[in-house]
Amino acid sequence: MNLSQIEAFCSVAELGSVSEAARHLDCNRTKLSMSIKSLEKELDIELFTRSGNQLTLSEAGKAIFKDCENLLVTSQRIKQTCEQVSGVFNAEMWIARDDSLPDEVWQEYSHELSKRYPSTSFNIVLASSGDLENLVETRQVDFAFGVDYERIDSPKITYNPLGKIRMMSVCRADHPLTRMRRVSDEDLRSQMQALMVYLNEKDNPELRPFSLRHIGFSCFDYMMNMILQENAWGVLPEPLIRQYLREQKLAVIKHTYGLTQEDYCMFTPSGMAEHPAMSWLADRINDYLFDF
Repeated sequence: MNLSQIEAFCSVAELGSVSEAARHLDCNRTKLSMSIKSLEKELDIELFTRSGNQLTLSEAGKAIFKDCENLLVTSQRIKQTCEQVSGVFNAEMWIARDDSLPDEVWQEYSHELSKRYPSTSFNIVLASSGDLENLVETRQVDFAFGVDYERIDSPKITYNPLGKIRMMSVCRADHPLTRMRRVSDEDLRSQMQALMVYLNEKDNPELRPFSLRHIGFSCFDYMMNMILQENAWGVLPEPLIRQYLREQKLAVIKHTYGLTQEDYCMFTPSGMAEHPAMSWLADRINDYLFDF
């Protein structure tokens, strides 16, 4: 039994197809199939139930899947520890973040990071809130920061809540919805909605459209512009819209779920030692959110 066989098994188990797993791992389909068969031969048991091109886990496959995932996580942790000791880990860091906090806040933090940790290069990329978890899980970034809509118990990710962030259902101050004493579900469904969309294949009920007419964006800033310019409504984070509320350009909708709270999280690959820069950044964000 080796790690490539375990990785092949886990990928096929998650995607339900050798072809999809081969594309995901960027490897030869035949080689992947041989790895699965070799693992089954070594364990002397079938790990999948085969039906045409689709594979589902057998009872034995289900029984060992979690342990196999943990093996991969442990392997990655060992590699990361060695990289950290050798200094490779500190050379460059990729950070994904959503735009629930204003751009000027992130500009301040990025400048300070560069000054405090000159030996590390920081790459900060903007991503949809719904994609942050997946970007960390698939190792496309080292860390991610943003609104955690629906936490899934994944052994590959450590979730560190940094504070609560208030999400507000808002519309333009002169929108018809603002003239209603109490807004019903049907009232909202009849109006254009600006909402968050994401590329992550996992379904997230929190981000499904509510209105019959809607348009999706990958960032809150585009949603806000749509709400201000096209008379739509949407759910936006308080730090991003506080000034617009004070200036009475936006108004909170009087709906049952007009005000909700979500965790603002730091997402870290399981087993990864926390870089001092990320500890500093997490503390700064925690202080910022405490003011709200």
